[in-house]
Amino acid sequence: MKMTKASDYALVLLARLEQLPKEEWRSVREVAEEIGIPNRFLSNIVHQLVQAGVLASHRGVKGGVKLAQDANQITIGSVLEAMHDPMGLVDCMEQPGMCPLENHCDVQKFWSVTHSLVLAALKHITLKEITSYFKKGLPIGGQGELNAITIKTR
Repeated sequence: MKMTKASDYALVLLARLEQLPKEEWRSVREVAEEIGIPNRFLSNIVHQLVQAGVLASHRGVKGGVKLAQDANQITIGSVLEAMHDPMGLVDCMEQPGMCPLENHCDVQKFWSVTHSLVLAALKHITLKEITSYFKKGLPIGGQGELNAITIKTR
């Protein structure tokens, strides 16, 4: 599975903002400089995250962005949805009709199920779990949401 660069940068941005006190606003320009992302590109990412309700923004001298929700409520899946990231495993999942084997492919259904399972798992992993994992080595999905995934086929 491959994320877009925009989704990757969105997660880096959110992880950086999660480290700040909840009431602190941070300018997009500051964050762009801190993490080495072009300001214009990060501004587009911020716009998408604000529209999705993941980030709050405030204009003015003391304005900027901050998390609109608690980091325990922001899931990786919701960020990918906000960024319109299909995260396709294979090209035919992102661009139907592009593969000449599509109508007779024996493995496309497998990739489709696998893709759905991965996205479902990402809808349960929170920003807080990811940042805690790197800060303290805590397990991801340790609160019981992802203890087991069952695949049923016909």
